[in-house]
Amino acid sequence: MAQYPLDQATDLTVLDDGMFFSPDGAAYWNFRSAFGGWALALALEAAHNARPGRSLLASATAHFLKPLPEHGLTLGVRLLREGRRTDFLRVEGFAQGDRQAPLFTVDFVFSNVRDGELDYTAACPEVDAPEECNLLPTTPGPRWLANYEQRLAVGKPFSAQERPRSVAWVRDASGRPWDEKAILALSDTPMPRTFFLDPAPRFSSTVTYGLHLMCTRAELETLGSGFLLIETDAPRVARGRFTQDVRVWSPTRQLLAVSNQLAFY
Repeated sequence: MAQYPLDQATDLTVLDDGMFFSPDGAAYWNFRSAFGGWALALALEAAHNARPGRSLLASATAHFLKPLPEHGLTLGVRLLREGRRTDFLRVEGFAQGDRQAPLFTVDFVFSNVRDGELDYTAACPEVDAPEECNLLPTTPGPRWLANYEQRLAVGKPFSAQERPRSVAWVRDASGRPWDEKAILALSDTPMPRTFFLDPAPRFSSTVTYGLHLMCTRAELETLGSGFLLIETDAPRVARGRFTQDVRVWSPTRQLLAVSNQLAFY
């Protein structure tokens, strides 16, 4: 695969005994910390490097304990359980030179999709085509925004909406094809739900994050590098915290992944 920005920013140096070093995540810097989607993708890369030949990613559950640095992260990978069909791995990210107090942790589950008799999918939102939607401009502060082309189909940021829902078409600005690492990073691209309830920006920090991949690797390969539809909502925004629910849809209305996070604002 060509060295797209996401792959360059998740390039790892092998240290010792399941440890890896990430020299630079500057291209995915946010306001006060590195972009969480980059950290998740970086952790997945470490898991694949430590235990190659894994099944498809099924789930990722992360806790963000402290802000992430722009440069220099050390990652440690531990196998929690290796089953006949399902494997469990934990990745911990540390500041350079510190292997005691993690900045974030990610628990991964790897298991290939199996066919079954039941097959239900929620309704995909009906929206305009990407070229008919407004391009979301990038801003000088969060540099990670430059890595994505986002076209907002539903919702208006920095406005007092009755419901903090948005729907956006998103693709990698470099033309990188979609795979499980790219989907994991993409799932964290929606703006905080506070942006859709108040004209004044109320910034937030992700505390816990979960993603579940609902497709096969073959289905991912058919996506190419085109737009995916990201539907985002929040059932509750109050008392300095909110949960944010995300559904990632293919252009053919297939549900690819779901995610949820708890954030403090």
